[in-house]
Amino acid sequence: MKKLLIISNFIVLCLLATAQNPFSLTEGQSVLVYSLPKTELCIEIVTEKVTENPGVFYRYSERYLATDKVITEEKTSYKLKNISVKPRAIADPKRTYSFEPAKKTNQSHLLVDEKGILCGLNIQLPKEEKKEINIRRTKIEDDPSSDLLPLGEEYMMAGSEAKLAEGAAKQIYRIRESRLGILTADVEHLPQDGSSFKTVLDGLNKMENQLTELFVGKVTREINTTTIYFTPESSVSKEVLFRLSAFNGIVSKDDLSGKPFYISVSPTSVPSVSVDPKSKKETAALYYVLPASTTINIGDGISTLYNEVLDVPQLGKVIPLSADFVEQSNIKIKFDAKTGRLLSVE
Repeated sequence: MKKLLIISNFIVLCLLATAQNPFSLTEGQSVLVYSLPKTELCIEIVTEKVTENPGVFYRYSERYLATDKVITEEKTSYKLKNISVKPRAIADPKRTYSFEPAKKTNQSHLLVDEKGILCGLNIQLPKEEKKEINIRRTKIEDDPSSDLLPLGEEYMMAGSEAKLAEGAAKQIYRIRESRLGILTADVEHLPQDGSSFKTVLDGLNKMENQLTELFVGKVTREINTTTIYFTPESSVSKEVLFRLSAFNGIVSKDDLSGKPFYISVSPTSVPSVSVDPKSKKETAALYYVLPASTTINIGDGISTLYNEVLDVPQLGKVIPLSADFVEQSNIKIKFDAKTGRLLSVE
């Protein structure tokens, strides 16, 4: 009984080892070549860059605006906003094979996609409609007049920073009084309609914000997206994927100034392929994949930021289809180009 099990396991290993031998092509040889897929993870990391710039009159903010909550020095910081993972299929060079059409029939048509990944035998894929993507870019030009303070001659000719700060503060209070008068209808001439009313208020709010920033400072927020490509080749436990520095953003994995974020790849066991030891060894004509259901986890060691289960073909097993099976007349076989799984046989 033990000898029978040893022989059975030996045959299975030989069969799988044959299926996974890399394909080599000699010069001048003409064959049909296809590849099985492997999953590459496109990891998009969204970060927010916050830039703080002090106002030119920050020293006078407490005197004229009665506030000490101001920005006093330039500062740039980064923080993580979101992580998303998009799996995509690429051709696996370690699982590239040749295919020889059956000589008995003229109906052996091998179908591959634009990457050379096996899609089917004797089938036609429906044509995908190309969707046009319109990308609109809006350019915002700075208004040069916004750098000029809306102050009278008395303050602009003073030449003193303290005098300019006093004038800017008085202008802020005038804007607030004007806005309050419009909202309470305590002015002689009100805007005629709702659109004019909104335009006037927006103009007052914008002018007040520009003047207030001269005292309390300005905060600019910028969203950046960085894409990291990761191809799992085996089980991984808390491998450093990237590091995020609070001052420099995403840095190298070896840069210890950044906080580490880890990735774990945990494939489940793939069912073994049983082979009858008494059956004769058949010649394999095509190969497909039994992908491994794999858990992808990304986190900072404390909290989990991404956790999904994906079918990863390179962590699964290669299954051969015998030539006698493939060369049947009028047979149609369809494979999943993303996972390499066998989908249908007709």
